[in-house]
Amino acid sequence: MKQLLGSVFLFGVLFSISAQSKKPTEDLFNFVPGQIIVKLKDDVKAKVTYDALGKGTAQVDVAALLGIAKKVKSTNMLFTEKAILRSIELKRKKAYDYKVKNPKTLKNVFLLKLNDENENILGLAEELKNNKNVEYVEPNYNFSVNDFTIESEIIYPKSKKSNSFNVTPDDPLYTEQSNISAVKIDQVWNTYGTGDGSQTIAILDTGVDYTHPDLEPNIWINQEELNGVEGFDDDGNGYIDDIRGWDFINLDNAPLDDNMHGTHVAGIAGALGGNGIGIAGAAWNVKLMPIKVFQSNGVGNSSTIAEGVTYASVNGATILNMSFGSYAESSTLRIALENAYASAVLVAAAGNDGVCIGPGLFCAPFYPAAYTYVLGIEDRPKPPIGYTNYDQDGPIFSRYSNLLNYELAAPGTSIMSTVPNGGYRKLTGTSMSAPLVAGGIALYNQEKPEDSKELLFGNLINTAETYVDFEKAITVEPTPELQVLSAITKDTINGQNGNDFLEPGETVEILPLVKNYWGPTEDVRVGIEFAEFEDQSKATILEEEIAIGSITAYATLQDLTMSLKIQLADGIANNVNIKFNLMVWSGPNQDYLSKTEFVINVKNSILLFGLYEEDLTLYADKEYLVSDNFAMAENTTLTIEQGVELNISDGKTILINGNINAIGTRDNRIIFAAENIYWAGMTLYGESNFKYCIIKNVNGYNIFNNQMGSHLDLEKCVLTDNYAQIKWLSQNSSGAAPHSIRYSNIVENLKIDLTNNHSDYVYEYTNFINNSNPLEMYISSDSFKYNNIMNNMFNDIGVNPLSINFKSGTNRTLSQPNYLGTGNIETAASRVIDFFEDGSRGIYSVNYATEPSELTNGIVWKVLVNGLDAQDEYDQMDPVGVGTHEFRVYFNREMDQTKPPQISYGV
Repeated sequence: MKQLLGSVFLFGVLFSISAQSKKPTEDLFNFVPGQIIVKLKDDVKAKVTYDALGKGTAQVDVAALLGIAKKVKSTNMLFTEKAILRSIELKRKKAYDYKVKNPKTLKNVFLLKLNDENENILGLAEELKNNKNVEYVEPNYNFSVNDFTIESEIIYPKSKKSNSFNVTPDDPLYTEQSNISAVKIDQVWNTYGTGDGSQTIAILDTGVDYTHPDLEPNIWINQEELNGVEGFDDDGNGYIDDIRGWDFINLDNAPLDDNMHGTHVAGIAGALGGNGIGIAGAAWNVKLMPIKVFQSNGVGNSSTIAEGVTYASVNGATILNMSFGSYAESSTLRIALENAYASAVLVAAAGNDGVCIGPGLFCAPFYPAAYTYVLGIEDRPKPPIGYTNYDQDGPIFSRYSNLLNYELAAPGTSIMSTVPNGGYRKLTGTSMSAPLVAGGIALYNQEKPEDSKELLFGNLINTAETYVDFEKAITVEPTPELQVLSAITKDTINGQNGNDFLEPGETVEILPLVKNYWGPTEDVRVGIEFAEFEDQSKATILEEEIAIGSITAYATLQDLTMSLKIQLADGIANNVNIKFNLMVWSGPNQDYLSKTEFVINVKNSILLFGLYEEDLTLYADKEYLVSDNFAMAENTTLTIEQGVELNISDGKTILINGNINAIGTRDNRIIFAAENIYWAGMTLYGESNFKYCIIKNVNGYNIFNNQMGSHLDLEKCVLTDNYAQIKWLSQNSSGAAPHSIRYSNIVENLKIDLTNNHSDYVYEYTNFINNSNPLEMYISSDSFKYNNIMNNMFNDIGVNPLSINFKSGTNRTLSQPNYLGTGNIETAASRVIDFFEDGSRGIYSVNYATEPSELTNGIVWKVLVNGLDAQDEYDQMDPVGVGTHEFRVYFNREMDQTKPPQISYGV
């Protein structure tokens, strides 16, 4: 259920529909404990045998093959033989359009259940990714349908059956269904009919009350099982007596709804209309296939949902409705959807958190709706209601390389539909938007059965206004809509270095990627010109136009044999952009012409890559880029002077076999940052000294991977915007000095995992603040003092806890107190996990700090609102409304009074 917006900083009227407070990143850590999914590469011989139901068992010990035999309790193959063979055959025949160019098969996908439910799943996944037999490995992510809002009590209307069957429904609650007319489905009924029974919509949800009088006539019936032998798998699909679908939660043939969400969704798509009962679905004569993949509490997981998707596909569903999602992308669900797309239209809800698809700050794609081969459905409610996730740049353009988009919108606010036990109720959410589109597509498919899914996509998208318009989509005559999405640049021509960096004097080949968002066309051509007002002395256009062929509906086209060409001028400064327009059109008359701005970035910096076998110094007056993996040999020293900004290309890493000294100053810091999105961190073997450094944008297993005998000293550094961990080894056998973090800020990192820190390491005068998922700290000495630990997420314990581990059997008294984010001693004590909570740990004894140390960097640590602590006394606070209120803000150290404070207010 969506939560109401409420904050001491908000004034005004609150509405019953609002964005959830959940952050998209939370889904990345929301998975089934003690389970992990592994897909072995297709060529790995797991020696699978199948039983009579097509359930596979590997004769090879998969856990032993992965090197984790002692960790694994059981290994189960996810998909049935029939589904696996079908996916292999589809791949062999290349029965996919452009959207799924290289689909994975369903072969060799295993769900491993572990002995220890507290196993570090993310750490184990990172470890297994390096196994040569593994194609992918991931947690068993949780998905939810719980983000809808209840808008009415349950209604049990009286029947008002008329004497004749009319296209205008006589269903008593039809007057409540403005969603039908909003997408012109009522006009489709008048012209083309209300459904012919040829379409099957799979309802992947909490189940369906298939006894509901408004649904029962339209429930899908597996005729082979209905007319077969009881207790026998008559149709050979791996499920016994699955007459009305399957319950993947309770593993039986009765996929009934114990939540209400699934029944509500089913009614929107296909409740029987014109029967004088309740409501009218979008399609009146359609088959609804109940597939229960969510528990009664609205939670399901990726492995179960993937099995449900495959069941729907194998059993003939032509449309899959998925009113659920997650910001965590599951590879297992993705490959199931890739295979299902070959035979079905996929429809999914865009989510209800008010989050933009991105890319961008505070944005995130919601899966599976974001996939380009899934129709992602938003709502467009009138202000002030604004719960829906949305595609900020529209359904045509995408800044993601894999073209993530939400394509359509349909009403989802206060939608009347069926609920279990013969009732009706209004609910709100994009869960209610998606099935309206699914039902409308059933009508489209029956009228235009020869249209490809791609032409269907194009017709729906290009005729939509506020909402999708099914009448126009069926009647429209498609025309081409061409656009350049992106382009590959090459610097390999004429014997150039081919390092993928465009440098002064080089000839650059440009290979545009074109997408056609609607009807097919022939003789597609692309061209290049300077953007308006661009300095044309920076480059010369050598090849301004090429022909690249024909393109089908809603398809992409890229010719990799011909290219546009430009030559860069000599002497261009580093990091200079040159703007061009890439154009695409059809035929010699430039029909359907469109232009896309295209920027070339010229690099004229010092590139660092490969192995350096002599000492190296980086100077502040130079520009440096780690363009490929960069290493320093043993017995060398890398010196980085103050003020250097070292950019690292995406996915690249730095290996220091010798020593590194990166000593900045307070006013002239050294910065390690990604050139674009992320880099992969450092591996350190020697003496590593960092002072006044900023390390950010690391996405990998480690920020620092310190090897045996190394020494890492971080003093007055900032680690921020990383999704990685600091890793110390558990021994320091070489006698090197203990690693230390002092006077530093570890702030706003998605994951800081200090679980491997066992030796006598020093954590002093450091702020650990607002990190999303640090797990535990292993502390074994008194060198953990005067630290401020606030607002972190540790494991799944909640907001602002801390887990401090000691070596087993040791007693430790930390004489110097640490502030654990609260002035309440009992609360602080509850955030420490030691021997008394877990017998494998040591005993922790300390004088807790009731306020943070002034020796660390400056932070806000407490806010009093009308005399009450906004954190520790939140439950005692009255709501803040119109009037005068006192806010007292506390800092851990005296402010610099020579500089005026800056104050801003939120609304």
